[in-house]
Amino acid sequence: MTSSGQIKRHPNGLQHQNINDNRGFSALIVVNTPALDDSGVSHAVEHLVFRRSKAFNHAESLFQLTALTDLSINASTHYNVTYYHCHSQCLQTCLLGLNYLFNGLLAPEFVTQDLAHEIYHDDCYGVINRELTPQQGQANQQRVIDRSDTSAQRCYQYGGDLELISTLTLSDITRYHAQYYQAKKMYLVTGNIEPTLIDSLLESINDTTKNDVPYCPKVLPKAYFLEDEHYEINHFETDHFEAKKQLFRWYIDEEFFAYFTNNYKSLSHLIESYDALLISPQYNLNNKQQFALDIIAPMHCSETVLSQALASFLLKNPEDKSIRKKEKPNKFSPEIIRLFNYYQRLIRDLESDLASNLNKELNQGLNQNLTKKQSLYSNKQTTLVLGHGSVYPLKKQPLIKQQQTKKPIPLLPVANLLLIQLSQHLSEGKHQQSEYKHRPLPAVLSPLLIQAQQQLIQHQEKIAEVFDPNHCLILININDTEQNLAILTSFILNAYPTFIASRTQGHCYAIASQYLIDSHHLAFYSAFDVAPCVRFLAINESLKSLSKDLQFIAATLPLAKSKLKSVDLDDVTDNSVAEFISKHMLANDA
Repeated sequence: MTSSGQIKRHPNGLQHQNINDNRGFSALIVVNTPALDDSGVSHAVEHLVFRRSKAFNHAESLFQLTALTDLSINASTHYNVTYYHCHSQCLQTCLLGLNYLFNGLLAPEFVTQDLAHEIYHDDCYGVINRELTPQQGQANQQRVIDRSDTSAQRCYQYGGDLELISTLTLSDITRYHAQYYQAKKMYLVTGNIEPTLIDSLLESINDTTKNDVPYCPKVLPKAYFLEDEHYEINHFETDHFEAKKQLFRWYIDEEFFAYFTNNYKSLSHLIESYDALLISPQYNLNNKQQFALDIIAPMHCSETVLSQALASFLLKNPEDKSIRKKEKPNKFSPEIIRLFNYYQRLIRDLESDLASNLNKELNQGLNQNLTKKQSLYSNKQTTLVLGHGSVYPLKKQPLIKQQQTKKPIPLLPVANLLLIQLSQHLSEGKHQQSEYKHRPLPAVLSPLLIQAQQQLIQHQEKIAEVFDPNHCLILININDTEQNLAILTSFILNAYPTFIASRTQGHCYAIASQYLIDSHHLAFYSAFDVAPCVRFLAINESLKSLSKDLQFIAATLPLAKSKLKSVDLDDVTDNSVAEFISKHMLANDA
């Protein structure tokens, strides 16, 4: 891996470093996005950046890019930073993905309807709502802790709290974006993409975002609380605290996070001997780069006793306390991890250079006021002094709004159009894609997959439909001779606006069609769905629509074929795809 020169600063202020290693084409964009409250505004902006921009103004654009090319594109929000990234084996495809990202980052289109579909609306709809609901259910201890610590140094839930994220407005999104999404504040690392190509992309983007009003942080709202294990609603005139429990919290420097994570099990046994509960540490830092160590204990426990117990453990187990946690965002592919690692080394080198320059100035006596700045880049302490913890009354479990039980709201009609840039991409006619990589279904669907496979075997059926309270799955038997046709059809279906409308309109967190090569099944699934039991009907209706939409099939089939490199697909036509859908996917249709 070699660098192609010094850090390039593009005319709009974007800093850029390219590396050459002959491992495809990739890009990582780093945006500083501090968590200012529990609203998850940085998480919401990440979703809306992908939603639409002035150049890519349809909610389906992202899904069509990934369905009809080998482009991999994603983002990951953390406590103080958001990473956007993409990669492809084809340079032009990667540049198309990077163009999509740049437009979303620098010239997004924020509209009220997208806030409803992508974030939250009608109690249980909205993509982020569907994502957070299983994490923040009735038994979630972290929501209780967040409401118990009201100090200024607390760590915020950067992913968002359901009660606060539902209050985000268009003004909140616009202000936060304008405050932090500025090209001069971003950093770009690319793999095998020279700066001149980036210049060409950036020249076409007119960043007109102007907003001098900063985002105003929100405060967790007062809410009804669950009384006890019976989950009765508490009234406002009663006490909102657990009768016999309290929260003990210590704020500890980030460099010791790995130590407490590695020793969590041993520490848990120790704390249990005091009839108390040690909460698993979260890598979620406050503005002093500290994480919280939390213990929930009865009222008769004292802070002094627990602090002494922890201090004694630290003395008996001193090894490895200073080993830093190596943060690798879990959404990174191997192609992007190499860019992330390079970026981390680059930042450390820059900090080291700055520390060296500061030391020179200090030695020359030019600026005594730089002492504080120098400390930011000096080596951190390697000995932990725990100190006293803070004590808070433990609030009761806040009430989560119940999922709707009535008939779900209908999907809105959509225009089944292909992204213009994909049509242009195809017309170039010279960009072969990489070999399609088969992958297993998401792990969260494993129980349903087993259930569907058993249903196919036991009942000798061609199609199985199964669901649980959060997900649904359709499984179809496919003959070996029709494997490639099934794969092509899944590509086209994943790009079909009517099919993915459940996702783009916030009825689920994800919906997709996927061929399972190991078992020769074609799968359709909807994950974290607001109404899994009725999603089968919507999927079936979209299949009917696609089987008759020869215009869309004709527009997408050449792109779909390009994803199956080295496979003879000359005999696959628009009509054969439509016939395959009608014959195999609608077999149970009355």
